[in-house]
Amino acid sequence: MSRESADLFLEAATQDSILREKLKIAGNPEEFVKIAEALGYSFSTQELKSVVKENSEQVTLRRKTGVWPWLRQVTWV
Repeated sequence: MSRESADLFLEAATQDSILREKLKIAGNPEEFVKIAEALGYSFSTQELKSVVKENSEQVTLRRKTGVWPWLRQVTWV
């Protein structure tokens, strides 16, 4: 498991609309990880949460559309 793999996964999701469609069914971090594992990525929910937090620092959410709506819908607690 690695943070690098989580970074690669998020990068792929940014560019791949089919992957984003698959992620819409994920309702929690564990489901995200299961989908990612099925696609060959390997990271824990904590590593994914950490990478998302790092990539979200200094970002102000102004709208509910865009590339990451599926990511915002999951409860990350």
